[in-house]
Amino acid sequence: MEELSTMIKIKYYELMTNVNTFNSNEKFYSGLVKLLLDVVPCKTIGLYRYQTGSNYFTLETATGDVDTTSLLRSIIDKQSFYTMTINNSHVQFPVNQCDVLQIEDNEIHPLIIPLQPKKGAIGFLCFLFNNNVKTPPVNIMKVIKIETERVIYSTYDRYRMETTIEKNRFLYELVLKFASARDNNEILTEIIKSIRRVYPDFSYYLLLSQDYDADPRLPVKLLEFSDDDTKRVSTEAFISGELQIENRYNEQNTSLFAPLTGEQGVYGVLEIITPVVMEFSDDEIAFIENFVQAAGKAIERTTLYQESKHLVKDLKLINDTSHQLNSNLQLTEITHLVKNKVIDACQPSEIAFLYSSGNKEAGIDFLSGTTDFFNTRDGRNLGVDLFEKTLETRESTFSGEFTWENPVAYKSVMVIPMEHAEIIHGVVIILHEKTYAFSFNSYKLLQSLIRHSTLAVLNTILKEQLERAVSTDYLTQLFSRNYLDEQIRKHMNSGEMGTLILFDIDDFKIVNDTHGHYVGDEVIKQVANIILMNINDADVGARWGGEELAVYLPDSDINAGVNLAGVIRKQIESFTEPAVTVSAGVSTWKSVDNDTAKDFFIRADKALYDAKSFGKNCVFKIAYGEKAEMQQF
Repeated sequence: MEELSTMIKIKYYELMTNVNTFNSNEKFYSGLVKLLLDVVPCKTIGLYRYQTGSNYFTLETATGDVDTTSLLRSIIDKQSFYTMTINNSHVQFPVNQCDVLQIEDNEIHPLIIPLQPKKGAIGFLCFLFNNNVKTPPVNIMKVIKIETERVIYSTYDRYRMETTIEKNRFLYELVLKFASARDNNEILTEIIKSIRRVYPDFSYYLLLSQDYDADPRLPVKLLEFSDDDTKRVSTEAFISGELQIENRYNEQNTSLFAPLTGEQGVYGVLEIITPVVMEFSDDEIAFIENFVQAAGKAIERTTLYQESKHLVKDLKLINDTSHQLNSNLQLTEITHLVKNKVIDACQPSEIAFLYSSGNKEAGIDFLSGTTDFFNTRDGRNLGVDLFEKTLETRESTFSGEFTWENPVAYKSVMVIPMEHAEIIHGVVIILHEKTYAFSFNSYKLLQSLIRHSTLAVLNTILKEQLERAVSTDYLTQLFSRNYLDEQIRKHMNSGEMGTLILFDIDDFKIVNDTHGHYVGDEVIKQVANIILMNINDADVGARWGGEELAVYLPDSDINAGVNLAGVIRKQIESFTEPAVTVSAGVSTWKSVDNDTAKDFFIRADKALYDAKSFGKNCVFKIAYGEKAEMQQF
């Protein structure tokens, strides 16, 4: 036995003498087990090393007559059986076949020699002996144990350097992949893919500080800030920017939280969950810190790049919009322009433009460009409530889980005030059915867009109000005689036909003499309001002069005019206080006739005169080239 012991030591010495001939630790360990196979009468030998940062022993190398693939590639240390045995300095101990073999073989039996070198990972040698072969005595196995621990100790620094070089190469290749990534989704995918290569038996989550439109198949969660025990550690890692480790004994695992840190901030946390409670070595922690630092910088780079692209796009949008707003547009053109920009920015379901002059009697107007929902009762009530809330708080609204006193289908809401000179003149309301449908970037963009558009909207409203004031009769709010004349002449140059109705309040002098001029003015206003309630937007209602009023119906024939005149005449007779009646004259023009605006006016005036002469409170019509004719109703 002494000779065998000496021979084993000589073999180990020769192995160490030729250590530089092995160009990798893998080949060195392969040489080690081949050496042992020459001196130990067994079928197969495998060398297992403990993987720091996991609870596994991994097969480094194996050789022998039995198919080496029958050995388990990794052995989980259930209840720390192997580590406790190794730490107790046993020379050898038997194990069951199922502990080390993938397929049991009744003709062999395994034997373990634990290894606990002064440096490096613990491990063990696994010998497979035929059942009819006597195992070497304990003193021989002890020599093998001591010499193997000695060579592992002697090659530890080399092994560590090789591992460091391999991990640095891995990180270098990772950085190159990050550099070629076009967006954050590619980076997040590469983070999970790469960490799985290093720790295939662990679980992972990316806890992100914001939504990066990640692939839904990735284990991504939004980071939740909470004092709850399950979330406190991830919150601490994110806020402090330092790696945190939590042993969860109830769940029998360990969670490591590594912050994804860039130069300008922390973008999330990588959570690594082990299948059992375990410790991470300093080398593993250093590697993970380098890994997440590279990932954090990559996320920061693509985030800043995407933000810069969005910023350039947003600035171009604002600039283009500003140029268009400065091109003397009408109010409807402005609101539709802004509406289209809003749709491009965030694809909303509904949009509303609300405006108030500040006059309580004038109320709140829903401007052109407002979508259909706001024409409903719930829509108008919601719009008014949101406007009034904005006036009260003087703040925008940005909500992804919106609730209202009445149930509505819209969960995402943005309310952006139209503010100028510290006065809120209106709001733009943007809705969507989905929760969190709008990003914060789109919200900031629309704030800027509305801010740039507000002055143009206000100036256009003021301009249209001034134009209307010039062309509107102050008492009746109908258009002026000059405006009516201008619109008729324009239409006669471009249209096909048109009809003019002239109304005259019967015996109006008696109203003034009996009730006074104030009541007389009120009667004129009542008549004007009845006219306004019965005409369309395309029609022109005007004060012709004194107690005479007019309606021009573009593209309508004389019969349509006669019918409308009859309706208005009856309503005036029924709904004025004090009660009055009107006489009406109707005339028409057609482009096929050799007609003029002057003759057209004269015919309408002649028809009105005939109605007054006939006995008042009636309607007469005169078509081109025809005589006056009274109409019965």
